[in-house]
Amino acid sequence: METFTYSGAMSSEQLNVEKIFLTTYIMSFEKFKELTNQRKLLNEIILSGKATEEQLAVQINLETIILDSCKEKIEQAVKETNTGDFNTEIITILSKRINDVYMLLFKKFKYDITLVSSYLEFCSKNKKPFSEYKIVLDDIMDTFHSDPEVYITGAHHALNECNDIESARRYIAIGIKFHDDFKKLYVEEFWIEIQNLNKTGDISIQTALKKYNSIIQQFKNDIHIHIDLVDTIFNEKIKMSQLHCIIIRDMIDKQKENELMWQKLSKIHLNGYVYNYDTEIIQKVQDPNRIDCIKNCICTYNKALKEAKSIMNKRKLWELFLDDVIEIYSSSDTDNQTNKVFINKLADQTFSQAYRSGIMKMPRHFIFWADRNHYDKDRELAVLKRGLTVSNNDVDLWSKLFKYYINRDFLRNAMAVLFESVSIIKEKSLPLWEIMEFYVLNTEEDMVEKFYRQASIIVKIEEINLRFRPEYLEWRVLTFDIESGRQIFSILKFLEPKCHDLYKRMLRFETLNIIANDERHIKYMRKLYNEACNKFGHMDVELWYDCIRFEYMYGIPSLVDVIFAAGINLLEKPSYKTKLTEMKTELDVQFRLKREVIHIED
Repeated sequence: METFTYSGAMSSEQLNVEKIFLTTYIMSFEKFKELTNQRKLLNEIILSGKATEEQLAVQINLETIILDSCKEKIEQAVKETNTGDFNTEIITILSKRINDVYMLLFKKFKYDITLVSSYLEFCSKNKKPFSEYKIVLDDIMDTFHSDPEVYITGAHHALNECNDIESARRYIAIGIKFHDDFKKLYVEEFWIEIQNLNKTGDISIQTALKKYNSIIQQFKNDIHIHIDLVDTIFNEKIKMSQLHCIIIRDMIDKQKENELMWQKLSKIHLNGYVYNYDTEIIQKVQDPNRIDCIKNCICTYNKALKEAKSIMNKRKLWELFLDDVIEIYSSSDTDNQTNKVFINKLADQTFSQAYRSGIMKMPRHFIFWADRNHYDKDRELAVLKRGLTVSNNDVDLWSKLFKYYINRDFLRNAMAVLFESVSIIKEKSLPLWEIMEFYVLNTEEDMVEKFYRQASIIVKIEEINLRFRPEYLEWRVLTFDIESGRQIFSILKFLEPKCHDLYKRMLRFETLNIIANDERHIKYMRKLYNEACNKFGHMDVELWYDCIRFEYMYGIPSLVDVIFAAGINLLEKPSYKTKLTEMKTELDVQFRLKREVIHIED
């Protein structure tokens, strides 16, 4: 293994420069001495071959913080003195120190994309010449083959930070060699050529075109990679060229039967481009009018629907069309009255056509169209019902129909929807039951008991039963009294599945009801705790804690050890047993001190 030192790489003069600068501007002599000792200790660990990846990463972070502090101090001093004359040798010294630790990390450990990115960022921030660390980056690209993202990071850095297109091309080529199924590498390969074309003008168009044709040939009929290539060249930073026309023409010719192609073309038109199908030329409109862009988008969908050859193709096109209309509607400028009127009309016409023709199949589209018809309650109701005939397992549609009736106080209709939904979507209907609970508690007092009996006992859905049984109990106690709560508890506790929270809620009420340590009541509560612990004590540490605390406070303290032993035996996870032991120790101390205080007062 290659040896590595901090101080060995520095001359005594450099070490003195560092000491003077740091102790003058950054830290005290004591802190500097502590830093020096830490560096020496790490150096010894490194020389012994026992340094860990984490230790080296921590040291890089520490040295980087010091370096940044030095840079800030130098910038401040230059600004205050209004001259550029300030000794910056400290920056070189610290940069070399950090670079050495990175080199050791790369040599000793498996690095990843985060570490490589961190190193390249360090090089850029400290304006290291590419020639100084290119050999390191080349070595990373030639030896590290487990993560394809590393090649993309290296290529971007070589091109954008170092203006070295040949290295960027080579890094991507190595990545493709080892990850030929990772499509992003091919897209990034094309992106490199597009950026180069953007810098050089049409001189490089043939190189970019050749790369594009190669990718298209390799991934025939892959609409997704074709769309990725389109997104690449239609980046706002890229100048328009002949290549734009070629890629769009190819996408239309090769993917004309794919609905995703038409959606992509529609979005391109929406963003202010215009494609002429006759001349096969695409142009960017200067200062495009928003309404004109929307019209071009809609015309594209209409053309696609006209040319669609199958019902399935047409249905998918309509789904995308309606989604995009919703997106246009949601992102519209509400302050512009002309645009607002146009987009409202567009949404109404498009959805009305889809609804009347029976094309609309997606629940989200029915919900949007119902909301657009909220002013016409009959139409809104018809849309929601139609939606449920098409897709009766959608929770949002059921919720929307349920709220339609609840908001109008049509309780009988709402209850009918509630029971129908639970028979179809089962436990997914829980949100509707929660809305109904809130409604009856606030507006229909005479319906509350009936609702809770339905939700807790009659409807045989576990998630709904367990959710409302504790609420039923609490309502009985708060509305009537504890005795009423006990009556309903005696019924609910025997129902399956057993309800954990039901017992905890009952124990809370019974604890609040303790008066002067009534012996009969204490025995009753002890029995209640015993039932709860036997049923749920395998996974609830807090329950055992409450039981022990209860005996300390109201019952027989000598039972505490028996209860604790039972808890340790019944709890399933070792972590639960450890937690209970800690909690019991705290209670022992708490109540021992309490007894001592009482004894002193007596």
